[in-house]
Amino acid sequence: MIRARIRSIHRWASIAMLGFWLAQALTGLLLVFQWEIDDATVAGPRVPTDIAAIDARLTGLVAADPGLRIRSLSTTGSGLDRYDIGLDDGGESVTLRIDGAGRPLRRQGPDDRVRHGALFDSVYDLHESLLAGDAGMWIVGISGLLLLSNIILGLILAWPGRRWARWRMALRPTMARPGPARPYGWHRTAGLWMAIPAFLTISCGTALIFIVGIEGLAGISRDEPAAPALKAGQAAIAMPDAVARARRLYPRATLTRIDYPTNDTPSYAVQFRQPGEAALIFGSTIVYVAAADGRVTGRVDPFTMPLRQRALDLLYPIHTGEIGGLTGRITIFLIGLWLTLMIGLGFWLWQSRRSGRKAPSRGTQRAMHHQNGSEMR
Repeated sequence: MIRARIRSIHRWASIAMLGFWLAQALTGLLLVFQWEIDDATVAGPRVPTDIAAIDARLTGLVAADPGLRIRSLSTTGSGLDRYDIGLDDGGESVTLRIDGAGRPLRRQGPDDRVRHGALFDSVYDLHESLLAGDAGMWIVGISGLLLLSNIILGLILAWPGRRWARWRMALRPTMARPGPARPYGWHRTAGLWMAIPAFLTISCGTALIFIVGIEGLAGISRDEPAAPALKAGQAAIAMPDAVARARRLYPRATLTRIDYPTNDTPSYAVQFRQPGEAALIFGSTIVYVAAADGRVTGRVDPFTMPLRQRALDLLYPIHTGEIGGLTGRITIFLIGLWLTLMIGLGFWLWQSRRSGRKAPSRGTQRAMHHQNGSEMR
């Protein structure tokens, strides 16, 4: 009776959430190698990073158009020494892709939804919030919790028991089963092979949706340290100067991002990736440099931060697979394929059972008998 109830919950939860989970799986697949794919569509040779040259070009850009304001510089993540410059153009957001010497390669405007690299931005928003803002993030978070619960229920139903013969049969289903027994066997096998790694990465992704609340409960604050405000008419120190001051603390680190000073936060936030960091693409090392006088007002170091903060900082690199380098990212890609396959097999099984057979075929009866027999052991 209990197992029948679990099976019913597992089945109908899957049908009810099919669209949400399929959207998460497909968008996740597209995002695994988004940085490399996106940069491959932009023509131009690789140019080594020259911070002074980049600053000179950006300074000239702003001088030619006083309505522009530089918000940030961020690596594209492809390893080609290319950067995305976040610009505020009269209240509208513009992203300018440049090479390592600051030469423009692509401009993405506020009206772009697919062109000029906007496709991956839209896919990311769909993956994170269903293009519905904060409300969409809550839906994605709840959907993730339901998916995790359904994976647990599926494992309970599929578990072969203690005997190796049962495990061997479950992990290598026969292709000759008729009717619903075939999708049932493959659905069970795929679930046993990948459910645990999938549970891990989906758990991390779901936790990221609720990260603000989790950090609050853990007593973690990410407020920027105080810095002296710029006086009237005072210019901020040059960006290369801020980067040089930050780099003195981490001479072996790779620059990944710069957030420019604003009236509310009058400091540069210079982000690096140190050797050995779990976040292999962007890193999580940050140095805050006061825009007024160049003082280092604070820093975030993943190797010295409290253990609870280090644990939470692992959520993103685990979810994206970058913690394991190329192997880890391929694993995440396979998990996305697995989830898509599980949804397809589950739907195939459901349709097969609805196709007119009131009683299961002999193949299905044998499959169910083997499963139930193993569970009693």
